[in-house]
Amino acid sequence: MIQQSARFGSAIHDANLMGQAFWGEIPEGTPVNMNRIVKSARQRFSGADMLPLAPPIPDEIIQKAIFSYGFSGEDNKSYQEETAGLRDTLTKGLQVESSEIQKAATASSSLIHVIADQDVTYLYKRPYPFQALIPSEACKGHTALWDVIPPYQFGSASFGTETQSFYESDITPYYRQAQIKYLNAPGSVTKAGQLAGLAAVPGRDLLAIRIDAAQDALRALRERAMLGVDRNISQTVNTFKPASPLEYQGMYELITSNTTEPNWVNGTGVNTYSGIMTNLDATYNNLVIDGLQPNLALCDYNTFGVIRRGLTEYFRTDPIQTFTQGISKISLVFPNEGGLPLVPHPFLPMASGSGCIMLMDTRLTARRILWGDTYDELAKVDLSQKFVINAAETLIDKSDRGNASHLPAYSLFGGLFNLN
Repeated sequence: MIQQSARFGSAIHDANLMGQAFWGEIPEGTPVNMNRIVKSARQRFSGADMLPLAPPIPDEIIQKAIFSYGFSGEDNKSYQEETAGLRDTLTKGLQVESSEIQKAATASSSLIHVIADQDVTYLYKRPYPFQALIPSEACKGHTALWDVIPPYQFGSASFGTETQSFYESDITPYYRQAQIKYLNAPGSVTKAGQLAGLAAVPGRDLLAIRIDAAQDALRALRERAMLGVDRNISQTVNTFKPASPLEYQGMYELITSNTTEPNWVNGTGVNTYSGIMTNLDATYNNLVIDGLQPNLALCDYNTFGVIRRGLTEYFRTDPIQTFTQGISKISLVFPNEGGLPLVPHPFLPMASGSGCIMLMDTRLTARRILWGDTYDELAKVDLSQKFVINAAETLIDKSDRGNASHLPAYSLFGGLFNLN
């Protein structure tokens, strides 16, 4: 039997020791390439009952797909050619790093047949673009730390007389912090199932399939948490949810918590292309006034459809560039911004009155990681083989200066919310 769940929870390892072991000599807050980090971390964990796992799709490929291609036909041709190989791989279904984990069979009566096709259809497979587009940074303790100087609190300057007396003014820094949270996707398999898997025709490495599913569950939980929607990974009708004490705040909560001087716009009643564009200009202008230059817009599928139909009607051309199923974009044009990617996300709420477009600068946000996705074997208490895929991280918004009590309640990112 296979059992699985994905959730936030308490730490499995001592955080400080695990952070030092995972990152080695990399300083706190350093931007990193997770695929390269995993390769080096595997050497440090060699011989232990754990194994760092790489993202199935390298983040830099998705980043290139979203950020590196614009409008021209030549760009689009290059886009299609350079991403063709990955599109084919995703269509067939990504395979887990089974040779790195373990060559063995595990249990599931639904995956064991007398005569069967060699392939298993991975219907749960999907890209998770948001976690790929947000930079990853090293963290070596329970708390992620950073400092912020707001847009207009950087001192003073003025004209003066020939013999002007000078009175300097201080800059106003804000000390910010966020607590690391812990994600877990445990699994359990029986000895009987392992033996049955070995005898199946054709034989299958079912442990690899099982671990792959658990890692995907963890990645689905992370994607939902970063967006700020239901953390239930089986939920199909999503709504925005505030973080519990065991969870970190998602982008929706970070943005809309700023009710003092918000850069976001309440789009209640807006449901047309022209209405969306007018309000989108308003929130973009708010960001520009605060010195921000957003480079990414995320939206729900219904809002994406309204914009797609509007652009087709106005310009008589298909505005969509498709990377693979689940990753597409429309390039929006703003002053001094030649093609800001608008990416639809299937986890964002689609109900009337809950549509949204979130505007952000990915260079001012990060996923601070104490340790990345890791496979750990758990103690055997019966004839089942138990393991957990786990990670420790938090999402930080570097545009958030906080307030007097240092609460995360003053993000300068913007967007439209409550669209019909």
